[in-house]
Amino acid sequence: MFAIRVAPSTATVRRIINATCPSGLADLLGADPARSDTLAVDGKSARGSRSGDSPAAHLLAAMTGAGTAVTQLRVPDKTNEITCFAALLEPYDLADMTVTADALHTQRAHAHFLVEQKDAHYAFTVKKNQPILYAQLKTCPGTRRRRSSTTDPTAMGGWRPGWYRS
Repeated sequence: MFAIRVAPSTATVRRIINATCPSGLADLLGADPARSDTLAVDGKSARGSRSGDSPAAHLLAAMTGAGTAVTQLRVPDKTNEITCFAALLEPYDLADMTVTADALHTQRAHAHFLVEQKDAHYAFTVKKNQPILYAQLKTCPGTRRRRSSTTDPTAMGGWRPGWYRS
């Protein structure tokens, strides 16, 4: 009447996970980002994945603001995350969603892809790898240079700790 099912051994589970490509596993376990307001894209090298002459596996992943992995893909050797950004997000409806990414992804092509093709918003980190944009944002009205709170106790927006007396 009822069949008894035996759980697979640890070795079997490990063998199947190792044989599955990272994006396939993420697609199986991932979530649909449709119910999320934000999606964060970031890349990491997989620890312990380097063997012999082959470099460590570098993965690009997307996660919701709640910390749920949506998808990931392995960045091919001889390239970087920039070339995989659009491919990672292409299958998803990102309308009215805000996609965040680090300074590596502060690229015009990424911004155009998100706004024009995916109807999404973006928040990218701007560092000196984009010198013209960095200089333009640095001189925007309302911006000011931050001073270290160790050299100027009032540098944190006028806040003064209880021990500071002017």
